[in-house]
Amino acid sequence: MRWIQLCKRFKFRTKLILFLSAATVLISGITGLITYRIHISLFNEEVSRQYSLTAEQVLARLDSRVHDMYKVTDYITLNPSVKNAIKAQAAGISSYDQMKLEDELDDQLYQVRLDAPEIMGIRIYDLKGNIFNLGTFAGSFQQMDPSYLAEMVHKLEGTGGEYVWNRLDADAFLQEEKSNWILAGRLMRSVDLETYGVMLILFNTSLFESYLKDLRLNEDIAAYLLDADGKLVYAFHNQDADPPPLTQLSMGATEIRDEQGTAHLYTKQTSDKAKFTLISKVSLAQIQHKGKIIVKVAVFSAAATVLCSWIIITIISRRLLRPLASLVNAMKRVRDGQFDTRVQIQTQDELGFIGERFNAMASRIDTLIHEVYERELSEKQAELKAIQAQLNPHFLYNTLSMFFWKFYMLGDEKSARLVTALSEMLQYTLEPVQRLTTLQDEMTQIDHYLQIQQARYQEALSIEISVPSELTRCQVIRLLLQPIVENVFVHAFADKRDNRRLEIRGFRYAGNDAESDMLILEIADNGCGMDPSMMDRILAPLAHADEERQHIGMRSVLRRIELIHGEPYGVQLESTAEVGTLVRLRLPYQVG
Repeated sequence: MRWIQLCKRFKFRTKLILFLSAATVLISGITGLITYRIHISLFNEEVSRQYSLTAEQVLARLDSRVHDMYKVTDYITLNPSVKNAIKAQAAGISSYDQMKLEDELDDQLYQVRLDAPEIMGIRIYDLKGNIFNLGTFAGSFQQMDPSYLAEMVHKLEGTGGEYVWNRLDADAFLQEEKSNWILAGRLMRSVDLETYGVMLILFNTSLFESYLKDLRLNEDIAAYLLDADGKLVYAFHNQDADPPPLTQLSMGATEIRDEQGTAHLYTKQTSDKAKFTLISKVSLAQIQHKGKIIVKVAVFSAAATVLCSWIIITIISRRLLRPLASLVNAMKRVRDGQFDTRVQIQTQDELGFIGERFNAMASRIDTLIHEVYERELSEKQAELKAIQAQLNPHFLYNTLSMFFWKFYMLGDEKSARLVTALSEMLQYTLEPVQRLTTLQDEMTQIDHYLQIQQARYQEALSIEISVPSELTRCQVIRLLLQPIVENVFVHAFADKRDNRRLEIRGFRYAGNDAESDMLILEIADNGCGMDPSMMDRILAPLAHADEERQHIGMRSVLRRIELIHGEPYGVQLESTAEVGTLVRLRLPYQVG
C-alpha cells in the first residue's frame, strides 16, 4: 500500500519508465523461463532416448560376452578328459595327488585362460568330497569363508547347469577386505547329462566394468546389474549401493526423477541370453546447469533493455510530453476558475487533438456558466408561479371533511360514510409511495375503495375477501393492490351489467432450502377476460403511448415489484376470454 501511495506522487515520465521497465523484466523473465522449460524438456527427451539406446547396446555386448563365458565353461564341463580325471579320484586323496591333478588340468585349460582372461580362478568339487583349485589366482578361494562357499554350492542343487551369480561382500571373506571379484557357480554335467561335480568360478569385475563404463555420461552415474532372480550381481561406480526400486518402470523405458533437487535419468533394460537386468542412473545436473544459462541471458537482456529504455524515454520524453505538460497546466488554471484559458496547438497527433478538444470544452464551459446562471433565475420564478397555481391536496382533504359533517348533520349517514372512505383514501395516497406498509393498511384502503364501488353497483356486485389474520402484519409495497382492483372495474366489468364477482385471497407459500417463504395475493374476477396476446402486451415492456395509458396501473405494480424485490417475485396473469381473470402477486413473506 505504501508503494502504491508513493507511485502516485511520481511524475508521469517517471511512472512511464518504471512501468515499461517492469513490463520488460516480466516479459523477458517469462520468455526466458518458458524457453528454459522447453529446452530442458526437449533435451531430456532426446538424452533419454539416446541414453536408452546406449544402455541397450552396452547390455547387448555384455550379454554376448557373458554368453562366451558360458561356452568357455561348457568346454571344461563337457571335456571327457576333465570328466574322467575327476571321476577317477578316490575319496580323500593326498595333497601330492591333488597337486598333480591340478597341474594336469591347468595344462589342458591353458587355452581357456587365454580365451577368457576375466576368469581369475576355478574351484571344482567332485562328488567324493575332493576340492581342486585351477588358475593363477585360484588360491584366492583360501581367503574366503568356507561356510560361504558351502552355501554357494548348496544353491546349485537342483539347477540344470546354468550359472548362479553372487556378489562378494564383506561376509564372504575370512578377513574384512574389498575385492574386485564376482563369484559364479554351475553344476558340471557331461554330454549324457551326468552330474559329476560342482564348479565355482571367480570372475574379475572387468567382465562387467569394461562394458558398463561406456554408460558414463558424466561423473555422477551408477549402474546396477541384476540376475534373472532380481538379485544384485554388480554395482558400477558404487559397489555398496543397492539399486533403487523401479517396479513401475517397464523394460526398455526411461524415467526422470527429482532427488534432492537434482534430476536423475533412470533406464531399465534386460538381456536376451543371460537374462541380466541393467538399471542405470545418471545425473542431469550438468545439463540443467547449461540450460540455466538461457535464463541468465534473458535476465541480463532484460536489464540491458531497461537501461536502454530509460535512456531513450528520458531523451524523447522532453519533446513528446511537452504538449501534455502544457495541457496539464491549462487544466489546473481552469480548475482555479480561469475559464478563458487556452492551450497552444503545436502538433497534429493525439495530443494536438486533445488540446483542440480542451479549448472547445473551456469555451463551452464559459458559455454554459452564463447560460445556466440566467436559466436558474428564470426557473426559480417559474417554480414560484407553479406552486401558487397547484391544487393543494390538503385543502381538498379538509373540504371533504366539511362535506362529511354536512351529510352527518343532515342524517345522510350513507353519503357520510362514502365521503369518509374517499377522504381516507386521499389521506392514504398523500404518504410517500416508496415507504412500506402492512397488508392490513393496504386491505383497509381496498375496503374504502370497494365501499364506493358497492354504493355504485348495489346488488350487481358480489365481493369476497379471504385474507387470514396472521398475514395482516406482513410488509408490502404501498398502493400495490388498488391499481389492480381499479382495473377490474375499469376494464373487466366495463360491459358487464350484472352478476359481477370479485374475490381477493391471501395465503402463505412455504418455501424450501433453496427459496424463502412467499406471500401470495390473488385478485380474481368474472369479467370479460383477456386473450394471450393482450396478457403478453401487459407483461412486456412499453411499446406505444396508447398502451401506457391503458395499463399504467398494472405496469406500475410490475415495475415496483421488480425494482424493490427482484427475482423470483413478480406478477402472474391467468385469463380466459368471457370467463374472467386471475392476477397473482408473488411477494416476500416479511413480518414487521
